Amino acid sequence: MEQLNNLEIIIRKILSGHLGRENAVSRVDLVDRINQQCPLFPVHERAVRITIKHLVESHGEWIGSCPKGYFIIETEEELRQACKYYHGYALSLLHVEAKLKKTSLAELLGQLSMEFNGKAAVKEREI
Repeated sequence: MEQLNNLEIIIRKILSGHLGRENAVSRVDLVDRINQQCPLFPVHERAVRITIKHLVESHGEWIGSCPKGYFIIETEEELRQACKYYHGYALSLLHVEAKLKKTSLAELLGQLSMEFNGKAAVKEREI
């Protein structure tokens, strides 16, 4: 696993004080706190969102978000809610793709399943 960069370390440090959904830090406050620690190299909210996504995807960090802001997921319920959000978001995007392709969501999901299974089979043969 790759090492964390400075921005990732700062974000983890700040979020370590925001355990659980009820203790979320707002996006604006998080960006402000990051920029207070690194005033010579200010970051924008978009860079923070991208970095948090990377921390979750590449480093397995349990970072959740809610309307109140970002937090470290602590409970099974918070994890369930985070997964439910991403599941709904993914289905919404796939619904848009299906509309653009003038197909049904079920048909698109079937196509994606075949694509995924085909790629998984190829990777298994490579191992």
